Amino acid sequence: MSKTFGSWRLFWLLALAVSAAICLGLPSTDFHSARGTTPIILRSVRCALPLFVLAFTASSLATLWPGRMTRWLLANRRYIGLAFAFGMAWHFSVVAWSIWNFGLYASGLNVRVTALDVVGLTFLCLMTLTSFRFGARHLAAAGWRRLHKTGVYAIWFVATYIYLGSVRHGGDILHDAAFALLLVAWLLRVAAWTKRRARGAALP
Repeated sequence: MSKTFGSWRLFWLLALAVSAAICLGLPSTDFHSARGTTPIILRSVRCALPLFVLAFTASSLATLWPGRMTRWLLANRRYIGLAFAFGMAWHFSVVAWSIWNFGLYASGLNVRVTALDVVGLTFLCLMTLTSFRFGARHLAAAGWRRLHKTGVYAIWFVATYIYLGSVRHGGDILHDAAFALLLVAWLLRVAAWTKRRARGAALP
């Protein structure tokens, strides 16, 4: 399994899958109006989000339920994360296109949400660049870990904040499901941290 569905093969498979899922929404997208682009902007995030959750919880799942599958997931976390970045490139491309053609206010995009998107994009770009040797060599090991830990939590916070707002304002079931998924992902990380702490405390 690790040879067939691992490494860059896994990346291209996931990138193709998320691209296909997003492209299914293109025929019904009206690129001639700001309102018409909103569905594809939302769709692109929804299609990429499961990949983020997998990368975000890979180490936690391996800690809580060690086994062949969770070890495989942890070993391929980098490629899952890169596939998430690929999916989000669709999202940011459509957002940029909408702002360029209709303006920030006319596009109907929330200024605060767009600002948070920029924060998420910044961390995503930095994490993507430092996932390769040419980028990682400019950071010490401790700095690399700090960047990636801060980055994943920043992206998690941005996504959770946005979906929480949708839930509070009567969002649809997909918004509710996305918020619940992000909350569960965080709880898994808390549970894994607690287990590691307890294991460390039990050592003589």
